[in-house]
Amino acid sequence: MNKYLLFMAGLLLAVTLTSALRTPPTPASASYTWTGAWQPSRISAGDGITALDIKIGKFINLPKEALAQVIFNVNNRFPGSKPWSTWAVGDMTGLIPSHKGLTDAGHEAYLSYMDKLGVQVFLEIFPSKKAGTDIPEEIDRWLGKFKQHACIAGVGIDLEYYEKATDEAAKSWDERIKSHNPRYRMFIRHYSPDFMPPTYRGKGDLIFVDHASEATIEDLNKGFTAWANRFAPTACAFQIGYPADEDGMNGSNASGWWKLKDPVRDWGQMLVSGINNPGQELGLIWVTARSGKSYHRKWDLTKGAKIPDTGK
Repeated sequence: MNKYLLFMAGLLLAVTLTSALRTPPTPASASYTWTGAWQPSRISAGDGITALDIKIGKFINLPKEALAQVIFNVNNRFPGSKPWSTWAVGDMTGLIPSHKGLTDAGHEAYLSYMDKLGVQVFLEIFPSKKAGTDIPEEIDRWLGKFKQHACIAGVGIDLEYYEKATDEAAKSWDERIKSHNPRYRMFIRHYSPDFMPPTYRGKGDLIFVDHASEATIEDLNKGFTAWANRFAPTACAFQIGYPADEDGMNGSNASGWWKLKDPVRDWGQMLVSGINNPGQELGLIWVTARSGKSYHRKWDLTKGAKIPDTGK
């Protein structure tokens, strides 16, 4: 009897192991490498606004502690990701919406705080074709001011007011950034994939940022996932949570990201679930820190986050 039971146990073990070997492994899913927020943040417009220049909200310069709350309120929702911020520098008065921005002294104080918090910061410049911006000169200017900060991870170039990035131009920008520190990375930002360099990928550490807005979450996610899948394995990031998308484009509160139970987490998870390459580095950048809607007053990312202890 004992030999029979031993035989049957061995047979059952063999069947179980064989079955396990034949079961295909569960495919790994994509996840975020970096999550955080844009500096400066925005506050959204009031109820029922359809005029786009108003609907897109206003930039706000938050105190550095409040800005850290926004960054970590996003980052806390994606355990395992690194906190980051895309950090506007330079003259922003020509943007829509227009914004004065921080002073150099303000940047210094804020970046020193980000050093302590371990946030990865990408200085972001906004070249203008009309103004004839010299991008390498701007790279030198801003890294010359702030590269002493441990938080600085690279430079971003927003092309909305410029032109498509040629391979030659992207190479020159990337090399200029790395001349300051070979570990620095470059991101390029636009809502059209055609603005990204056709073939230049440098050392394989570029980041292509899609900041599409003014559509439904479902349509935006289709574009975001197509962007990531098109450029894989190049790192990609998505700037979401704009004031224009908080409600419907017709001003109705029947739709928009405000309807999600947890907009940052829920939208972020929906987006990343459609990306094919689990090894691709991905980033999330949230925009709206506070809501101006009467029905969404509770939306305030400037409080309630868990942030690192700075030793104070």
